Amino acid sequence: MSVANSQGIHTLLEAEKSASEIVDQARAYRIEHLKEARKMATQAINELQELKNGELAKIQQESTNHTELEQSIKEDTDKKLAAIKEQFEKNKQEAIDKLVSVVTDPTL
Repeated sequence: MSVANSQGIHTLLEAEKSASEIVDQARAYRIEHLKEARKMATQAINELQELKNGELAKIQQESTNHTELEQSIKEDTDKKLAAIKEQFEKNKQEAIDKLVSVVTDPTL
């Protein structure tokens, strides 16, 4: 029986060694796949980041264009207001004189 026990123990040790190798292979396989998944995720994140940075740049450019348009409109409005004020100052006395003459004219 001693030989049978020895052979049984030897068989169990070989089975344990084989199982250990299978577990090690599974770990290596899992680690490799995790590395690959991490690499793919990093690549996807980088692509998304580039896309979002492009969208941000476009929005910022549009905002700059809007700011320039607003500035242009403000300048145009200021010019028109200055022209109106100039006309007012130029014709103010004449308008006052006409109002005074109409109010003080007894022919009505």
